[in-house]
Amino acid sequence: MKIKIAQFLSIIGHPLLLFFFLILFFNLGQEKAAFSNTLSIVFGLFSLVLISWVYIGKRRGKYTDLDVSNKKQRKSLYIFVIPLMVLTLTFLMYTNQPKHIVASFGLATLLLLVSFCINFYIKVSMHVAINIYLALAISKVNLELGVLLGAFTIVVLWSRLVLKRHTPKEVVLGFVVGFIFGTALLFV
Repeated sequence: MKIKIAQFLSIIGHPLLLFFFLILFFNLGQEKAAFSNTLSIVFGLFSLVLISWVYIGKRRGKYTDLDVSNKKQRKSLYIFVIPLMVLTLTFLMYTNQPKHIVASFGLATLLLLVSFCINFYIKVSMHVAINIYLALAISKVNLELGVLLGAFTIVVLWSRLVLKRHTPKEVVLGFVVGFIFGTALLFV
């Protein structure tokens, strides 16, 4: 039963799934002013491209799971996603999107670049890093949701350990990396 709960929480806490939830939240809630339809389309397309890449990689046997939990396999994911993020960031800057959105995406790009570099030594839990980063980012706009997402990150951290996708060092490292970049965003 514990494994089933951990699997469910890990799926719900998958960064790409969480990203879609946040896009929906910002388009339906009072925060709509902070998140335009253009941004929803851009981030939605970004997410769809990334999800498709991972899904196709899994189907072709390049990745053993949709989380890309294998440290060696994750390298090719970073090599794909970082240029995709830089391209998206360039588009956001070129189209004069709000400063806080550009800064947020820029710091998220740096978060992934740092995680890629660390991955040569130890795997960073991207579930935890991105969830805590998003929790801090969201807290700028909606403190209650940010706190809720922060608490949910702890539950996701637990699920990654139970499923043996990560060691305690890897989830703590993910928390630290996400926390550093999320805190930096609070000061932008």
